[in-house]
Amino acid sequence: MSTAQIEVLTELLVESDELATSLTSEFCPGSTPLVAPLVDAIDIVVFVTGPNGSLRYVNAAWTRLTGFSLQETRSLGRSAYLHPQDEERWLRFLEARQHDPQRTAALVLRFLTSSGKTVHLEAGAQAVVADNGRCMGFVGTLFDVGNRVQAEGLKEASHRTLETLINNLPGLVYRCRNDRQWTMEYMSKGCEVLTGYPPEALINSERLTYADLIVPEDREQVWQNVQVSLREHRSFELMYRIRTARGEEKWVLERGRGNYSISGELLGVEGFITDVTREKHEQLRLRSDSLLDPGTCLPTPTLFLDRLEMALRRRRSRPRDSFVVLVVHLDQFAKWRESLGTEFRERALLDVGKRIETMLSPIDSLCLWTDSEFAILHESAEANEDSVAVAVEIQQALRRPVVDGNNEMFLTASIGVVTKPTGNESADQLVSLASTAAARARNVGVGRIETVEIESLSKPARSVRA
Repeated sequence: MSTAQIEVLTELLVESDELATSLTSEFCPGSTPLVAPLVDAIDIVVFVTGPNGSLRYVNAAWTRLTGFSLQETRSLGRSAYLHPQDEERWLRFLEARQHDPQRTAALVLRFLTSSGKTVHLEAGAQAVVADNGRCMGFVGTLFDVGNRVQAEGLKEASHRTLETLINNLPGLVYRCRNDRQWTMEYMSKGCEVLTGYPPEALINSERLTYADLIVPEDREQVWQNVQVSLREHRSFELMYRIRTARGEEKWVLERGRGNYSISGELLGVEGFITDVTREKHEQLRLRSDSLLDPGTCLPTPTLFLDRLEMALRRRRSRPRDSFVVLVVHLDQFAKWRESLGTEFRERALLDVGKRIETMLSPIDSLCLWTDSEFAILHESAEANEDSVAVAVEIQQALRRPVVDGNNEMFLTASIGVVTKPTGNESADQLVSLASTAAARARNVGVGRIETVEIESLSKPARSVRA
């Protein structure tokens, strides 16, 4: 029964002349209200108390719930049927109902049974006031809410268990808005271990945001990649660097996805961030130990960066030397990767790598930069002028399906191109700019090419479709 229904019932009982008359009597068995046969038939406890809150009348439902008969209840003190910790709450509740009945909601109290067990009953009551203003007592109802209390208790215990689990994870669980500041709405306690800042320093903060922790070189790439994933309603996985409260640089792995309403509206972003600095350093060490990737037989990122660094040196000493850097992102490969076997995945990347190589000259360099990105160093006298043409040729070469037995995989490529380097950039910076341009191209629409001219970064990027 709802609280509103209980309130209506208690008001009817108050208006009953027989119950009001009963309050002035000594409540001997012969003075039991004539409405008793009616109220005995319902499952809700109906009660009448004196001004001090002691029960003077209860219907049969009380006996069924507690085991106390009407005669026993009248002769017992409140402590016999009210939990000791709830007696004071019962009296305050009745007093509030007398002085401000409109603002006092129903109250859940613990009552004791004749066997000593505890039952949870929700109390509703109305004061019965004589013509001279004196409170004669209270009429009300008690409704069994044991199942509801148990469910709420289990839910609360489950929440505490989940919160404990989240706070013991080796990383940071978060929920944030989709803005460039990554305004945090929730952060687990792992925040302080990972970043050096307590969660409250970053949650809904304008002074310090999570974006402030991401190293400047990685911020745009993180933003663009997340936007692409949100637009496609798929999860994302990113690796980037943050700077902690103590000034140390950490590599972190972030896995997340958008939180959408039933209508499809983006409500925010949720995910998990963990420290992978040790793994990243080990990965770099292993890469530096080998010059060629064993799966694709292409130069490793370490060798590729070394070649790119040499091109930058030549550019500084011979300004007429020209080269461009391209990053080819396989748009659908992240989705395919989840369903492909390891061998097919490696063969598919090898096939894609060979196709790209046919578009390049012998002096160019190609490497598998990430799980779904290839990096290209294109060197020629006309590199800046024909960079878009090379990108278009690569896209066309990748339009044929990748076939493995009965499996076919169709791919499109979004390509970021960095042209006209000055020679003062670092190799890492050029690849990062190209990767960010590829992410911007995907954000506009798959299969696009985005170019960035280093010499004129103040000009807007040029976007074309192959």
